[in-house]
Amino acid sequence: MAILDGSQKADKTYTVQDFISMRDSDEITYYNYSILEYLNGIEFFVTNLLYDYEDELNEMAVLVTLTDRERAKYRYKPYLLGYDLYGAEETEFILLMLNGIIDPKEFDFKKIKAIRPSDLYDVLGRIQSVNETYLNNNRSKLQEDIKNNDGCDIWEV
Repeated sequence: MAILDGSQKADKTYTVQDFISMRDSDEITYYNYSILEYLNGIEFFVTNLLYDYEDELNEMAVLVTLTDRERAKYRYKPYLLGYDLYGAEETEFILLMLNGIIDPKEFDFKKIKAIRPSDLYDVLGRIQSVNETYLNNNRSKLQEDIKNNDGCDIWEV
């Protein structure tokens, strides 16, 4: 993996194994950073807070060069690379976002953008801290809606 400046030029190279050795958490999930709603008995995602910070996350990203063996291992499997790099399969959405794709079938790169695990944990902690009240209010409303089964009347005929 190579560290990039704003012009996308590498100044240091890392391997996937270097990245894996940096990992130390499995709490990075799409759910933990999502804004949720409840309607007609279904909990669904409205948005994810990390999309509001996409530019900042991209600035932190570094370039990871995969060996041929690693490319074959992770081809179409960002969830597996997310698990190996960050300790959670659910981090695949960060890898997809950083690499400008939405479908795992597009995940077929020799070089990918990723954030060093320690940097990712740090920035996600700050994002969660800044948005803690918002997330807590969302979860409280969600639990209240589930408890009251709010929204079901909308769909009744």
